[in-house]
Amino acid sequence: MRFRYDSPVFEFLNTLASFIGLNVLFLITCLPVFTIGPALTALYTVTMQEARKEYGYIFSTYLKTFKSSFGPSCLGFLLYLAAAAILIFNVAFWAALGTVPANAVLLLLTFALMVTIISFLYTFPLLARFDGSLKQVIKSSFPIAMAHRKYTFGLLAIQAAAVILCLIIPQAKIFMVLVGFSFLAYCNSFLFIRVFRDYEEEDPEEEGTDTGQPEEITGRTAVHLTETPQAKP
Repeated sequence: MRFRYDSPVFEFLNTLASFIGLNVLFLITCLPVFTIGPALTALYTVTMQEARKEYGYIFSTYLKTFKSSFGPSCLGFLLYLAAAAILIFNVAFWAALGTVPANAVLLLLTFALMVTIISFLYTFPLLARFDGSLKQVIKSSFPIAMAHRKYTFGLLAIQAAAVILCLIIPQAKIFMVLVGFSFLAYCNSFLFIRVFRDYEEEDPEEEGTDTGQPEEITGRTAVHLTETPQAKP
């Protein structure tokens, strides 16, 4: 029996092998910990290209993006890590007091922690897709997330499901080591490309004239950003 290289089985095996390799590369580049930021940016660059069917060289694209985004992505990750550490420490401290004023402070800290988590979730895909300063991207991340609550809820649900599965099913940890992080990023990418569609530059021939002004987000809630990241070609 002749094996067809264009068969669905071969395409599936080829895709699976690519995602396993991508996952291993991601884990290796995360090893120093402070490089998790550029590793996430590079991972989302690849998975969003795959989700948009803009197929290319996965590993060379990953390494090129990892190198080019190293500075801002590293700094961004360290900022979020410091913010999360401070907030978690304060949450634990105020929760231990158990008083009414402490509970009020605890509520505010929990809200701040959720804002930080949502902003973190969006920042590195934004860095992967758009040209813009780290400050501009971080500033835009939470308003964009809130303007697309349906997709943000979906993204949070995907991450929560992955964490819960790893806690209750030991074999899920093996899956995460083999292909899990690249698979999660790929699933997330389908939601991110729908969100980012509102902020990507339109073709001048289709758009007509470009005013050069940032656009208003179209959706359930309109949020006007003073600085909107410019999409990478």
